[in-house]
Amino acid sequence: MPPTLLVISGLPASGKTHLGSRLARELGWPFVSKDDYKAILHGHLPDLTRAQAGPLSFELMYHVAGVVLAAGGDVVLETHFYRGVSEPKIEGLARAHGARLVQLFCEAPLDELRQRHAARVASGARPYIDLPFDHAELPERACWTPLNLNGPLRRVETTQPQDIADLTRWVRDQG
Repeated sequence: MPPTLLVISGLPASGKTHLGSRLARELGWPFVSKDDYKAILHGHLPDLTRAQAGPLSFELMYHVAGVVLAAGGDVVLETHFYRGVSEPKIEGLARAHGARLVQLFCEAPLDELRQRHAARVASGARPYIDLPFDHAELPERACWTPLNLNGPLRRVETTQPQDIADLTRWVRDQG
């Protein structure tokens, strides 16, 4: 059976990391998140600019996912992808390793996204990652809608409790 590349997409603060990490744990798959690599980069290179850290962390994320897929492993890939930019990278990664693509799109009302993000910024827990911005000013390519990928898609409203066992079954059934 070919490996699965499970893509967790959505806007910042839509619940991607929370849902994706729980799902990865339940599936027993590696969880590859751009924010983890961005934090590592800033931890070792504190003068790294935002313009440098973003593209580098994306490349690291795609590389690590490719290493897992090349070994025949399934992987959960999570970040705030960019429509029209991320799809060729993701589909190329899946194609290069014969992986099946599955997407979960996390969403929540704009007011909820704003509240969640404001709480993250105020916590100061991730100073290079959770920077102030207004969701309404994000460009259209910022994943307001699911990525245009060639594979099954399930939308997840993250203000509601999630049945991880049901989502796990759904992901496994896509094979």
